Formats: sequence, structure tokens, C-alpha cells
Amino acid sequence: MIKCCFNGETSNFQISMLEATKTLPLNFQFSEKFLQIKSSLKAIGIIEPILVFIDPEKNSIKILDGHLRIEALKELGEEKVECLISTIYDTYTPNKKVNQITIIQIQKMLKDAVKAGVPVELISTALNISVESLKGKLAILNGISPEVIDILSEKNVPKSTFQNLKKMIPLRQLECANMMVKFENYTQGFSNSLLQSSPKETLINIKYRENNSNKGKRKRIERLEKEMAHIHIDTEKLKENFGSDSLKLTIVISHVKKLLENQKLFRWLHKNRQDLLDELVKISEIDKLK
Repeated sequence: MIKCCFNGETSNFQISMLEATKTLPLNFQFSEKFLQIKSSLKAIGIIEPILVFIDPEKNSIKILDGHLRIEALKELGEEKVECLISTIYDTYTPNKKVNQITIIQIQKMLKDAVKAGVPVELISTALNISVESLKGKLAILNGISPEVIDILSEKNVPKSTFQNLKKMIPLRQLECANMMVKFENYTQGFSNSLLQSSPKETLINIKYRENNSNKGKRKRIERLEKEMAHIHIDTEKLKENFGSDSLKLTIVISHVKKLLENQKLFRWLHKNRQDLLDELVKISEIDKLK
């Protein structure tokens, strides 16, 4: 059974009545995030209510989520703010259990806003970026295969990776996207290695094809890519067997300790097989897997 942790309606409170539950970083007023929040509030107002908890024992209203928004509203001269009241005092969930929005999701929202008739100038003002930067954000996925966009829609893929994918034909884009998902690696470095190892016929830019004609270099990169694939497979196998191997090792250590407690066996090993005794002692002294 799921318990509702919020009241159904929002309430307005004096900003001066709200009590912070965490200390903001030094000079937070100059951070890009704070300036963007301030610009957004100034352009379109508050969208997401401040999350608060009313503490009846201390007769105070504590901020659970929205500290930066509150500080931005103070600088803008606002006195009241719309709040959502939580029935429990939980500062962890709102701040830690939120999925990071991806580049693809950001672009989809921006395009939806433009299609809905929101002026580009208003959006750029709300995000505290130039119109040119906004147009650049809207064009990030131009040239990317729709199938690739679906595969990477919920992945934290950097802009530079999409730039590398744009240099490939759709089929090669799809191959590389699946490989990134398999290895859980979406970095610029990995995407660049995939680009470098791509056959000439899978590249779009003619100049890049000419620059990539060094067969020896391409073969070395292909070999490195295959080695990375083998390492990844071996790592996955180790992960799968780690639990059972740990249990087996624990049983072996316990058994070796019991053997060494046998005085007759210990003396015989000491007299006849010192090398074997040394190894058994080392095993018995293992306390955990590193």
C-alpha cells in the first residue's frame, strides 16, 4: 500500500518564515545553476512549488527542496512563495531520488515549447542563455538516426558523442549506439574510438574519409576495440561468479584452518613439506576478498 506524503493543494507562505535545512555552497549566487534559476523565475515565474514540512514541535516551516529557488526569489524581491506541504520530514528523497534529465529529453522539451508557440527569445531568457546557444541545443540531434535517439533517450550522453555519431551513416550510428549501451560507456573518448575504427564506407564526411585512410591505424584501433570487448565479457563473467567464488573460498579457508589445527598433520608438513605448509598458512590468513 502506497502512502501519500503530500497534501493535495499548495499553500502560500511568507519567504521570511521558511527555514533552511541545508547550507548552500560559498558564492552559490555566481553559479550557472543559480543564475539560470533566477533568470527563469524572472521570465516565467515559479513552476515547481517549494517543498516544505511544518514542524509542530518547533513551530517552524522547514524547506525540504527548493533552497536555490528561495534565494533567487529573495534577490528578485519576492515576499511570498507557493509551497507544497509534505506530511513527513524527509530531505533525502526529493534531493537524491531524482533522475537526471538527458540531452535528448531536454531537446524534446525545447522543441515542444517552440511548437507550442513559446518565443525563442523567452525560452533563452528563462534558461539564461543566448538565442544562438538555444538554437545550437535545438540542433544537437540533427543528423542522428531516430532509432539511435530511441536507444539513447534515457542515457546521459554528452554532446560531443552525438557530434561523433553525426559523422557516420545511420546503420553505423545504430551499431555504435548498441555497443555503447552494451559497455555502458557514452563518453567522448569511447565514441571517438568507435568513429576512428569505422570503415570508410560508413562515414559521411568525405574529408574525414580521406583523413581516415590510414589502414594501419584503423587496424590497431579495431584490435583495441576487440580487446575491450573481450575484457568487458571477462569482467561480466567475474561479476556473475563473484558470489559463488567467495562462498567457495570461505569454505576452503575454514577447512584449511581445521587441517592446520591438527598437530600431527602440522608436524608432518613442517618436517616433510615446508613449502606446502607455507602456502596453507597463507590461505588460512586470508580474511576477505580484495
